[in-house]
Order: sequence, then structure tokens, then C-alpha cells
Amino acid sequence: MANRHNSDWDIPEKIKVWCTDRDEEVEVDFIERRGDMIRASLQTIPLNFKRLKPGVFVANFSGMEFVMKL
Repeated sequence: MANRHNSDWDIPEKIKVWCTDRDEEVEVDFIERRGDMIRASLQTIPLNFKRLKPGVFVANFSGMEFVMKL
């Protein structure tokens, strides 16, 4: 399945996110969406992205920040 429809937009199975601390783009695997939170996996490490504003989600792991724009 290429996209998982959830509410008002499609969320791809693979999502490119920006690591602000390393200034690089990484790819995460979509797991699920619950309300204002998107759960994804970065090389088997689960990340919980919380909605910062419409279409922008942020997660923190091990002192690093990850930004997802949908």
C-alpha cells in the first residue's frame, strides 16, 4: 500500500523528515496517526511527532529534533 489515508490527507509509508541538529534529511517509516500525533520509526526507533501547527510535526529523540512537514 503506497499511501494510508487518514482524515484529511494521505500519509505516505516513507516520510522524509529534517534533523535540525545534524542539518540533514532522514527517512522514517509511518506507523500510525492518532489525533495530533504521528508515530513513525527511524531505523526501528519509534518517534512520536506532535503537531506544532497545521502540517508541521516535531519529534525529539536523544537530544535531537526532527521536523516533518505534510
